[in-house]
Amino acid sequence: MTIIWIIFGLGVVIFFHELGHFVLAKIFKLKVLQFSFGLGREIVGFTYKDTRYSICLFPFAGAVKIKGENLDDENYEKDSFLGIKWYKRILVIFAGPFMNYVLAFILFLFLSMYYGVAEISNESIVGDVILNMPANKVGIIPGDRIIKINGIEIKKWTDMAQIIHSNADKKIQVLVLRENKNIMLEVVPTKDPVSGLGVIGIVPGYVTKKVSFLNSVKIALFQPVAISVVSVKYLVEKIVKLQKPEVAGPIGIVQVMAKAVKSGVEQFVYTIALISCAVGLFNLFPIPILDGGHIVFSFVEGIIRRRTSKKVYEIANYIGLFLILSLFIFATYSDILRNIHGFKK
Repeated sequence: MTIIWIIFGLGVVIFFHELGHFVLAKIFKLKVLQFSFGLGREIVGFTYKDTRYSICLFPFAGAVKIKGENLDDENYEKDSFLGIKWYKRILVIFAGPFMNYVLAFILFLFLSMYYGVAEISNESIVGDVILNMPANKVGIIPGDRIIKINGIEIKKWTDMAQIIHSNADKKIQVLVLRENKNIMLEVVPTKDPVSGLGVIGIVPGYVTKKVSFLNSVKIALFQPVAISVVSVKYLVEKIVKLQKPEVAGPIGIVQVMAKAVKSGVEQFVYTIALISCAVGLFNLFPIPILDGGHIVFSFVEGIIRRRTSKKVYEIANYIGLFLILSLFIFATYSDILRNIHGFKK
């Protein structure tokens, strides 16, 4: 069942992406030759108004084939992709990533309306514990309520954080309440290399509250934008500092989704929304063979008033393919290393 739900989740993300290209192509009266869910051999399909609708063997991808989208065709008729204005081509291309953001909006709207909005709790209850940090090593677990540190009574999370922050590399005594039992633990906060503050690797819990429909819409609009901005900022910082970014490949994505499936509907839907944002953002990167690369070519055509030569287009696509394959290998390698290190620990 976990595998089925993973396939379903990825399938929905891909379907919305390809649906965006398909709808805009139809709006501009382009001839869509095929609209398929999945790749490989067709399992089932039918033809309606010159378009072949099909479900194919491998459900982790999809495709929309539009007349004249290949430079080799040299087809510039009115119902072909290359036959329309450059700005219309940009809209057809952009519609795919845009629909990924639409899907994310729908899912975030559902979550905020049905489950409510999570807010960080100021109670001194541990929401989660970071692996191999001091708290994890001494046995603090999610659900523990911290009631005293060095004999000082703790009434809220900010009180506790202040004490921990000011005791980097110093042993502190932490009294926790667990299942109506008091447990005394000794912890040495490690110094955070960036802030210089003491940390033990715990995060607060959260409380959920209901919000109005209007606020749900605002939240659903804000979430995809915030996720994209944070992601781009992270990548830029890593590139500027010449550091390797932490990325998830196919193995990592499947593992995250599997964990989400086991955590329940809310977490699964939230994960699909995140993946849809990631797919939309990734496809907008100005890399040849991705949607963003095609947008750049069309935009350049609009500026210089002539089409990019076939040779330049082919070279750019080879470069883009090399970059994508390199990223795929790096991400997969990172997934394997994470699994090996996790296994050793």
